Amino acid sequence: MSYIIYLDQNILSDFRQKKIDSVGNNDNRLLKLALKSEQSTVVYSYVNLQEILQIEKIEYRQEHIEVLMELSAQYIEPSTGQLKTTNPEMIWNEYLEIIKTNNEIGVDSLMYTQQLFSRKISGLPVRESFEEISNLLKDNLNNLLTQCEIQIPKIYLDDFASLDEGQQIQLTEIKTRINEFREAIKNLKKLEINNNQDLGPKQFREIAEIKSLNIENVEVNNVVNTIEKIFKQENSGFSFEQYFDNTVQSDVVRAYSLMNWAGYYADDFTKKSKSKDRFNASSNDMQHVSSALGADFLISNDNKFLKKAIACFAYVDCKTVVCNPKDFIEKYCKFV
Repeated sequence: MSYIIYLDQNILSDFRQKKIDSVGNNDNRLLKLALKSEQSTVVYSYVNLQEILQIEKIEYRQEHIEVLMELSAQYIEPSTGQLKTTNPEMIWNEYLEIIKTNNEIGVDSLMYTQQLFSRKISGLPVRESFEEISNLLKDNLNNLLTQCEIQIPKIYLDDFASLDEGQQIQLTEIKTRINEFREAIKNLKKLEINNNQDLGPKQFREIAEIKSLNIENVEVNNVVNTIEKIFKQENSGFSFEQYFDNTVQSDVVRAYSLMNWAGYYADDFTKKSKSKDRFNASSNDMQHVSSALGADFLISNDNKFLKKAIACFAYVDCKTVVCNPKDFIEKYCKFV
């Protein structure tokens, strides 16, 4: 039987041979050996690739790709959740092409605008007002639709009559949907948030019920439900359904966010230094937990990350075992 094992990014970094040799961490050496066995199937996601791309030095990026190749790691296809056995270097090159295309058609600009909103609502210093962010979002959405129109094959536009009936219907539907999206963008409601309002997690953590919880000592199976109940009491008009899809992945994202805001082993995501963007790192951590759903193991060296991952999986009743390298070796590798 083969176990599916998802590795947090810090594990991949520690698996680089020069890191193992320089640090001399025997747990990492044994873990890497165990993961090369036939009983292990290492998997990675777009989040791993996303974090590799954030590494400045190209040679260090390549070292991470080589680790994935060493482990014969399989890629979790984002749209289907299926595992791809394609060589990690080929997956990496395909990912770079996708990033290039996204940049050309404006997807990156749209994502940047969405992150501006997330940072501002989280209390980080953002120069743009909520109204400016809302207008920028509309502009980027319209630009994306325009670029999508440009991508429609030229023959569709120049010689519609020569297309068969199925192709004509398909083209008509695409153009109709684009027009519908444009109308929907016009009708997007302006965010009614005062720019002088005290934003971020501080206010939520000051709520009497949250302060009295001693949140890090709450039983792990009850952590998210407890925080969620208080949040709903304090925000009776708020509907999670408006902001989160009805999927287990969205449930994990909501759970992780609630714990961060309530101060449960929270990431210091409201601070940014020259060397580290904690907001971005926290967002990646949240996506790692969501991507690891369904794996047999999630392994990380980050204690706060592990605590929140355990609580997330308990919240959605996922059986994935969350542990650090030492615990994995001592508790789950019978040959050690």
